[in-house]
Amino acid sequence: MQIPKDNPLPSFLHSSSESNLCHAVHSSGRKRRVALVAQGGGQRGIYTSGVLDSFLDAGFDPFEMYIGTSAGALNISSYLTRQRGFGRRFITEYTTQDRFFNLLKYVRRQQFMDLDWALEIMGPTHSLGLDIEKAKNVLVNRHAYACATNTQTLEPDYFRLFENDWMDVLTATCAIPMLYPNSVKLGDQYYVDGGVSSAIPAREAFNRGADVIVVIRTEPVVQDKSHISSTIIENIRGRVETRLPEYLARLNMDDRFERLSEFHQQLSQRLEEVKQRYKENTPEPLWEKIKEMMPKTTHRNGGRWLYGGDTIYRLHAMSGQKLSSDVLEMMTKHFHSYQDAIQFMSHPPHRAELIQISPSEPLLSSPLLSKPYQLEHDYQDGLVAGRRFIDEYAAVLNDVSSVNG
Repeated sequence: MQIPKDNPLPSFLHSSSESNLCHAVHSSGRKRRVALVAQGGGQRGIYTSGVLDSFLDAGFDPFEMYIGTSAGALNISSYLTRQRGFGRRFITEYTTQDRFFNLLKYVRRQQFMDLDWALEIMGPTHSLGLDIEKAKNVLVNRHAYACATNTQTLEPDYFRLFENDWMDVLTATCAIPMLYPNSVKLGDQYYVDGGVSSAIPAREAFNRGADVIVVIRTEPVVQDKSHISSTIIENIRGRVETRLPEYLARLNMDDRFERLSEFHQQLSQRLEEVKQRYKENTPEPLWEKIKEMMPKTTHRNGGRWLYGGDTIYRLHAMSGQKLSSDVLEMMTKHFHSYQDAIQFMSHPPHRAELIQISPSEPLLSSPLLSKPYQLEHDYQDGLVAGRRFIDEYAAVLNDVSSVNG
């Protein structure tokens, strides 16, 4: 089901009808394992905060399993502690401070994102931190995971939330390459942001036995578009190569163009690999993601294009850091894994029901450097989305959920 286009309210995409879900349960007599999956997106996670605050307002939690990536994991954490408004406050009051991230200091001085300082707010030693004991009580007979990317294999691993190492897990799932200075050690392996390998871990929920998967997206759902073409790829290359020098000149950074040219040559090779892989049957075309990298306008501090889409690419372009094959591999992995997730959600296995909650239009906020009014707008959109979802699906999901008897 999809909300009509003239409706300003959020979109819900459901793999089959609500009545079919009810019929399947009542005909078999078996309860269903319901999972909640939360996409990352940095400050765009404010939309997810709104959705989950509406869930808390309604006392709605039919979920047996929770899986989040990056900001999605942070939002799930505050949902499990039943602390309404925590996610909103964390994003609007802490991630907007210069201490958390300042673009000019990053570009000029290589001053990284102070994720550790921000996450201290969530810790048990802070007066406004998360209520860990509450979360542990909620998680009796339930399971919550955060995704992080193994730096050796570039594969996703999933770690339980609110175990002894849960703060390290939250750090790892949010440790964006190029922005956070180090990988995070968990056990005997090292990890970075889960968005590199599994930005939307819906398939993992299915692999762990979920029958109904509710996915909260931080971008509109686009389906059944034409596949990526050679013309599109070549247009992207041209726009990157012709417009970035102009933009860098505005920041007095022309000396970095030589490095960028080398990077773009390698990027072209990667784009060609992606194009060949996704020639056919691409429900949500990869170019929709890639084109967000393009500078539609040149505003001070980079405008919206700088953080409009793939952070790894743009930060490498802006920072002037030495080229690394690891960065290219991570970028390619992100593109591939994202497309795999889109394909899975567009065509889930027959035994699974999958419902996507998403904004009907692109959010105003960006992963970083969002304005207060943009964050508030997207939070309110999330609240509306959550309320609408409650109206349409709460009764049936509560009825079929395994955690409700």
